[in-house]
Amino acid sequence: MNSVSVIIPTYKRSKRLSQAIDSVLKQTYKNIEIIVVDDNGINRFQKDTKEVLKPYIEKNQINYICHNTNLGGCKARNTGAFAAKGEYISFLDDDDFYEPSKIEEQINFIENNKKLDACICSMYRIDENNVKIESRENIARGKTLKEAILDGNLFTSMLLIKKSVFIKLEGFSEIPRFQDKYFHYKFLSAGYKIDILNKQLLTLVEHSESRISSLSAKKIITSLNLLTQFENNHNHLFSENEGYYIKYRHLIKKVEVLCAGKYSDKLKSLLYCFKSIKYASKKNYHYIFKLMLKSLLPNFIIKN
Repeated sequence: MNSVSVIIPTYKRSKRLSQAIDSVLKQTYKNIEIIVVDDNGINRFQKDTKEVLKPYIEKNQINYICHNTNLGGCKARNTGAFAAKGEYISFLDDDDFYEPSKIEEQINFIENNKKLDACICSMYRIDENNVKIESRENIARGKTLKEAILDGNLFTSMLLIKKSVFIKLEGFSEIPRFQDKYFHYKFLSAGYKIDILNKQLLTLVEHSESRISSLSAKKIITSLNLLTQFENNHNHLFSENEGYYIKYRHLIKKVEVLCAGKYSDKLKSLLYCFKSIKYASKKNYHYIFKLMLKSLLPNFIIKN
């Protein structure tokens, strides 16, 4: 039986951490190592986390790794993965949870398709009040590099991957946002094989967030630029229409980030709106116009 290491990074969410760990302990597949990477740094949040983890550590149910300072989710996942003893690696955020058969079904799927290096599953999503969220993002998409760039999705908890492949790819890259999507690009461009197990085998919890800050907006824009650079390096894969779609999507994502920001952000978003028209299809014009209005109006009017 192949061994699997489940990596759970945690940061300021000790209240939900037990649910995540318990969902792994209840897996029908039993050859599992659980690694919890505490990314709180040395502060009260680390103290709270250690209190939650104490019974699991005493029962030798988890391996606990602690960062002395907060390094971010990307490095926390890499820390756990590089320390893992399993032949396969799976990831789980500290506020999400697996269905009981998640690991077993993904392992069997890969083992029955010997050419595969990884697989992704679909998922459920709920909000903080446990209300189900229906979205196309719940369904795994993208089995080739082209599909991944045009319409694919990958949340880290969907993934089960051979550790040897993860190590060769040097883990998740240090970009401010969208590390999961960027990893998908790296994985596929290196010629590794992935397939979709179209079953909802985990639940992702969506949290309400405040309006994006200027600092967060800069991080998102930087990350979008890095993704676009990757896409441009593979533009030979795409037809002219597909290339236009990629450019349109990149510009519109920038608008969506900036249009509810401060005055200087709104001006940038308006500029991106005008640029996007060149690449948009007619069916997109209404949405561009809507975003233009959002860019022109003060935020207090938008909220009301």
